[in-house]
Amino acid sequence: MTAGTAGRLPLRLFLAGTLSSRIGDTADLVALNWYVVEQTGSATALATVNVVRLAPILLFTAPAGWLADRYDKRRLLAGLRVALFVSTLCLAWIVTAGGPLWLVCAMVFARASAGSAEPVLRQTLLPLLRGGRPLTAVIAMHSACLNAAMVLGPAAGALVLAVSSVPVAFWFNAFCTLVALCCLTLLPDPAAAPAPAPAPPGESVWRLLRQNPAMRRQIALAMGPMLFAFPYTAMMPLLSKDLFHGDGSTAALLLTCGAAGALAASTTMSRRPPSNPARLAAIGAVLLGCALLVLLLPSGLSGTPAAVGAGATMVVVGLVGQCYRTANRAALQATAPGNLLGRIMGIASTDRAMIPVGTAVLGPLAELAGTRAMVAFMGLGCVVTTLLTIRGRRSPPRPEPGLAAA
Repeated sequence: MTAGTAGRLPLRLFLAGTLSSRIGDTADLVALNWYVVEQTGSATALATVNVVRLAPILLFTAPAGWLADRYDKRRLLAGLRVALFVSTLCLAWIVTAGGPLWLVCAMVFARASAGSAEPVLRQTLLPLLRGGRPLTAVIAMHSACLNAAMVLGPAAGALVLAVSSVPVAFWFNAFCTLVALCCLTLLPDPAAAPAPAPAPPGESVWRLLRQNPAMRRQIALAMGPMLFAFPYTAMMPLLSKDLFHGDGSTAALLLTCGAAGALAASTTMSRRPPSNPARLAAIGAVLLGCALLVLLLPSGLSGTPAAVGAGATMVVVGLVGQCYRTANRAALQATAPGNLLGRIMGIASTDRAMIPVGTAVLGPLAELAGTRAMVAFMGLGCVVTTLLTIRGRRSPPRPEPGLAAA
């Protein structure tokens, strides 16, 4: 084995484990959402399960960053994946035994509490495994890996649901988690990173946000897409059943189409980075809302035209959604000082907590006004909120007390 190959092996093992883990997770999510819809027929129940699944993001993302700074990242991630493996087996047993929904929710919350720390730990490990590669290229490879899993995972979930049952999808996820754990165990000890600068006091982060209007605007831009648009992943079984008269396999295939669009966007942007990411993020957020509104058009059709129209629209949804997410992260990093970049990105990562908030609103709305009204609310809410944020961006910011002169 050459030195170059040996230097690439740790990253390849890490990405292979990440790919396996994410394929299992997304297949599991398709099965879980379809199980809730099939058992209850309730949009509110579907929203409740997804709120329980996503709420730990707000509770545990920041503590995970604190742990990653102080303890061995690989051992933390390995312990986390052991917890995910055990909790997934427990969830499979509960569903197989026909356990009540509250017990399913409790196990989903326990599993999500461990899983919410995984993205932070993965991101902090990347700089230690890059070898001689530019960090930007490694991050792009990691993003492409996640998007590839979003293509393969729902397809695997659809296949499992088509030929077997929901518990088998959970067993499949447990197996994928075990593969990821084995890949992580085979990793050599990453080279020690340089000692970080002393962490500034907690209030300095909020002071920085008060003094940096551009940073506040980029974080505010997340309101429309994350609150109104991205809950579509959780509500997809409802869209599949009510708009396109499909089943769990239909929901999985539509999610796969969206993931294919996201993969195309991330691959293109890794090769041709945008010159103005803030502008692209705003445009992508508006187009995301418009694409969700277009999703209402094929719902009035039937047969092959409806399937083709829905699939094509979901490709566009995934494409513009990924353009927004990647560009917004890049614009935020450009405004953050290097010594606080990790903490600022940690705060920005909690924007995912807005997804369960939106989901909690959309479920009851679908039951009261119908699924078509819910989709219209999602699209219009995303567009209007984003346009209001852009309009506020054009106003000259007020000088903040204590802001250093440029």
